[in-house]
Amino acid sequence: MIFRIKNLVVVTGMILLGACQTAPLSFLSGRPDRPLLNHQYPVRIVSVDQSLYFRGEVQLAPGKHMLVVELAHSGSHIPTQKTMLLDVQACTRYYIVAKKESIMESKWEPVIFDSEQVGGCNPEDEWKKASASALVKSSQ
Repeated sequence: MIFRIKNLVVVTGMILLGACQTAPLSFLSGRPDRPLLNHQYPVRIVSVDQSLYFRGEVQLAPGKHMLVVELAHSGSHIPTQKTMLLDVQACTRYYIVAKKESIMESKWEPVIFDSEQVGGCNPEDEWKKASASALVKSSQ
């Protein structure tokens, strides 16, 4: 019995390490970790390539992605969603925000507030992983 549990732990560990090797290291966040400029507001990332997200930072592979975002704190009871095409670079964290012309304006557009390199990440390796992942998906 103990032998089986040890084997299970070893196999589970190997699977988790393998998943870490193939996990993309680019990120999206609608809540920057620094003060926003005038007339910029946090957003909630609703979906990426039609996959829904409910909270937190989104991890994704490099390449072009279609984002749907909405104002995180809107005065309106009707959420207004906007789409944005983003060409995600490997090993990069993007902060997406809503930009208005003025505080009283209801119209807004999603923009990239800032981007930064992800530490400990090799862009060449990430592009290889993204290409391999795309080949697997297209062959299914």
